[in-house]
Amino acid sequence: MKIRISLILLCLLITGILAPSGKAQKQEKNQEPEGRFTIHTSNSTSYYSTSDRTLYLGVQYLQKIKTERNKDEISGKFEIGLYSRLNPKIDPKINIYGAPVRSVSKTYPSYIIPDSSAVVLVALGIARGNVKDYKYRVVKNDSIEVVPWSPIPSLEKKYGAEVPYGAIGTFRSPGDIIMVEVVNTKDYSIRDGVIYDWRVDYKPRMAGLSANASGNYYELLDLEKSKNYAKKSTDGSFPVQLRFPADSLLGMGLRFRHHETIPYDIFLEKMNNDSVAESAMLKSYLQDDYCFADHDWLRKPGKYRYKIVRAESIPGQYDKTQALYIPFEIKPPPPPTGEKKVSLKQTLPYIIATLSGVALLFFIYYRRNQVKLKTAGREKQMAALKLKSIRSQLNPHFMFNALTSIQNLINKNDIKGANYYLSIFSGLTRQVLDSNNEELLSLEEELKILDDYLQMEQLRFGFQYEIQTDEDLNQANIEIPAMLLQPFVENAVKHGISGMKQEGRIRIIIRKENQDLVLSVTDNGKGFVPDPQSSGYGLKLSRERVELLNQIYKDQSLTLTIAAHEGSTITLRLLNWIS
Repeated sequence: MKIRISLILLCLLITGILAPSGKAQKQEKNQEPEGRFTIHTSNSTSYYSTSDRTLYLGVQYLQKIKTERNKDEISGKFEIGLYSRLNPKIDPKINIYGAPVRSVSKTYPSYIIPDSSAVVLVALGIARGNVKDYKYRVVKNDSIEVVPWSPIPSLEKKYGAEVPYGAIGTFRSPGDIIMVEVVNTKDYSIRDGVIYDWRVDYKPRMAGLSANASGNYYELLDLEKSKNYAKKSTDGSFPVQLRFPADSLLGMGLRFRHHETIPYDIFLEKMNNDSVAESAMLKSYLQDDYCFADHDWLRKPGKYRYKIVRAESIPGQYDKTQALYIPFEIKPPPPPTGEKKVSLKQTLPYIIATLSGVALLFFIYYRRNQVKLKTAGREKQMAALKLKSIRSQLNPHFMFNALTSIQNLINKNDIKGANYYLSIFSGLTRQVLDSNNEELLSLEEELKILDDYLQMEQLRFGFQYEIQTDEDLNQANIEIPAMLLQPFVENAVKHGISGMKQEGRIRIIIRKENQDLVLSVTDNGKGFVPDPQSSGYGLKLSRERVELLNQIYKDQSLTLTIAAHEGSTITLRLLNWIS
């Protein structure tokens, strides 16, 4: 009897032990797919993300940024380290990154959330030692403070984190905009925030529509001021039947209601009945409330329309129900009146004579033009061959300098540094070789090669560098001559700041001035006398290359300027490079 009772108790014990294990296995089987924590900077194309199971990597990234950048750059964003986790089931093809939003002296990133899912927000820069120094608040729709300035709710150690971090909270407000701000109460300059947008209506809302016709501005939403260019629509909210005489419309001013997080793309479409014959982008990633939309097509008769849509990550894909269309027509000039009509029989001899003369002149012009084209073609071909020859000399020159740097590390018995240097050098070599047959590279690829090279040389010399680009430059779609800046950056490293260690500074700035693209490389070295006869081998080849490029791109010439006093600055201006 005792044995039987013991067996029953043993069975119950085994059942009690195994039951929770089976439940855990079931939960693991139905586990949510892996998500990502993302720190999103003010530039919509720049962010860092890590798995929601390896959050310790996010802490390492913050520490790396603090080591590599100065205090002014990391103040706020990288001190606090706000990471957001969105629903991992969101379609990766959907662009979730909205326009950056200005808040006094700071710029906050924004996320456009396409479903009603929640967002988890953490602050990896907040820990046990400083949690009492921080407060946060939550504002809804830029008007309601749903959470006033309050202490950080708690410290958590989840998602693979190795140390506790600041858990700001989980947020979900379908149809609304939520702004979460975090501030250091001892130093208000250490402040960061993020904006979550759950709205589903992205259609642009017009606040004003004006036309520059014959040099005068007319408000088209006000019929009394529209000079009969517009008629009111049936619902009384938007003008229709916009018509302008030929050669009168110089452009339209589009003013939108404030669209904090939503950037827009603006197109001009040439219509053929109800279908689109041609399309031209006028403005990409518009964040402002106003845009003046102009194009050469406006000087030609025809039917057109402006199309305004939310900027998407995949070109050409947008929700047509969320697009705003502004159709209008450029009327042809009226036929001349009061002239005497002439019959076809009377004008036929003159037409034949005129056509014969035109044909003869065209034949003469054609023959002369063919000779000129052949001559110009031969000259361009010779210039291209010389240009390719110089490219073939620049690449070995770059490889020689890089290998010399690796050799120096090996001679110093810095095996770890040499191995790291080689790993970067191998990838950089592959990029250079892949681009060897391409005369033009995208600005994005060119800057990637420069960044890898500077990282490689930074390991050896310990200098600091930065690469700045205008935010409105479309780096992927702007092409420049391949390896154009490389020799100048090498010269700044080798001859400018190589002996200055951490005091050395190199700054690369890419900016737009009207239709020109301006590239500059500045270092704080001792400077040099810009003598073309005594400059280094790479600079000499680069001068020759600029001259040859000017022979090929006559309408888009390049200028090279070298200023060297306290430090040196090399500036390349690519004229008429941006359309």
